[in-house]
Amino acid sequence: MSTQEVDRIARDMNYNSLQELLSALPTTPEDRPNSNKVERDSARNRAVGNAAAQRSRPTSMFEGVGSGSLLSNVSPATKRKCVTAQVYFLEYYFDLLTYIHKRKMRLEKFKLDAAHQEWSPEEKAGEWKRYCGKERVYLRKRRTRTRVTHFHILTQVGQGGYGQVFLARKKDTGEICALKKMNKKLLYRHNEIQHILTERDVLTSANSPWLVSLLYAFQDIDNVYLAMEYVPGGDLRTLLNNNGCIAEEYTSFYIAEIVMAVSALHQLGYIHRDLKPENFLIDAAGHIKLTDFGLSTGSISPLKIESLRAKLEAVKDKQVVHRTPVERRSIHRSVRREYIDWAYSLVGSADYMAPEILENIGYDFLVDYWSIGCIMFEFLAGYAPFTAPSMEEVWGNVYHWDEVLERPQFEDGEELSDESWDLITKLITYRDQRYSTVSQIQSHPFFAQLDWDHLRDIKNPPFVPQLESEEDVSHFDDFNNPDDMEMYKDVHLKQQQLEESLTGKDASERLPRSTFVGFTFQHKDQKAWIAKKEQLASTPQEEFGTMF
Repeated sequence: MSTQEVDRIARDMNYNSLQELLSALPTTPEDRPNSNKVERDSARNRAVGNAAAQRSRPTSMFEGVGSGSLLSNVSPATKRKCVTAQVYFLEYYFDLLTYIHKRKMRLEKFKLDAAHQEWSPEEKAGEWKRYCGKERVYLRKRRTRTRVTHFHILTQVGQGGYGQVFLARKKDTGEICALKKMNKKLLYRHNEIQHILTERDVLTSANSPWLVSLLYAFQDIDNVYLAMEYVPGGDLRTLLNNNGCIAEEYTSFYIAEIVMAVSALHQLGYIHRDLKPENFLIDAAGHIKLTDFGLSTGSISPLKIESLRAKLEAVKDKQVVHRTPVERRSIHRSVRREYIDWAYSLVGSADYMAPEILENIGYDFLVDYWSIGCIMFEFLAGYAPFTAPSMEEVWGNVYHWDEVLERPQFEDGEELSDESWDLITKLITYRDQRYSTVSQIQSHPFFAQLDWDHLRDIKNPPFVPQLESEEDVSHFDDFNNPDDMEMYKDVHLKQQQLEESLTGKDASERLPRSTFVGFTFQHKDQKAWIAKKEQLASTPQEEFGTMF
């Protein structure tokens, strides 16, 4: 809800604006009759203004909360708690005013309807009793916290190092969602709390068709949960595994949508830092959505930074192993088939990660453009540009990228077009030579045939998933299939080792109450969401084309 809408509600309650209404509320000890009203109102208006400004930008950014040397030593966690408190109180009054306004409208409608009815006193009393009963139901729902028991778990669709992802349906609204469940103590023990909070903050900030939406965020004693928009078409990794190389005309479509999705994240003030095909999902209409924001902006833990630097130091003096494109393509397929846990790296994916991140020498949005270049290379060549049989060799290849990166060749003698190779080398290059804006990418000849302003209006994307229902999970791994589970054996082993690490004191220790402060979230427009999903589900599938 916008500030203008809330001000309108406030005016309906005989206040000129939200600020005027807030100033009338005795929320602090100094709000006594003999207080200095001018000073009090001024202070409160400044607080509301700061909170509103913060609400319109990512919570990882702290401008507007204050300035000066006092903030220079404030940790990101403390800044986040401050902004979370501001947003909490602002949204509390948004929600309160909305409820009061709607209750007032319902009462006026009841009185208007009753005035046109010829009810006896007994009938009028009965109708009033029913009306009050409905209002009590509204009040109870406002007091109800979201719990995992409010969801019907349908099947598992994902597995990570700290938890699982399930397809679930919310019982009261019927919403289909991807429910991500993560163990609190594992996250706390392995310094992953900030990553999960960052992911939650990005998801709540997102209001773009290019980014996966968050429906609910909640917690219980043992776990935290993110109930996200379910995107049923699988991810780009599955698309690549099934097809090897992708034709240039189709690659231009996917890379353009990837660029738009990453741009939407950048506009929120976040850098993704861990872009890879697994992070891009295909929706029911065949278009791209970006997900998995755990490493976005914020800061990677010092231990992981030190681990990255140690790995680079260990390989930077080793001689580069030069391999042919055929060898790299074969190695890439073997590695992706046998080591699925690479896709669930707790640090990030070195295959797609820019050198400046690995070296921790300072970086900006340009690191995501490097990753896009690596993904584009894989689309066209059938293997990642720095692929190798071991992670150590991958680190070495990234460090010596200017020696390793070569224009791919194919067994039939074909080569990439000059336009596609030129774009790749504009993205995978030295930082000061790399493309730095979306407009530079959009104007490149590789995208000459694309209408950037109407990408999501394209009715025949290269691949449109054929879905039997909104609960269709055919484009994800089957976690009841032993063959599919064989690929996850290393992931399961890693998770088992993590869980076994929580023994003795760690297992019984209670986390600080403030650990997940500000985590809870519930999206506001449930009815509109359901209507949108129904409209999408009713779109005729025969309208779409497919490259398969």
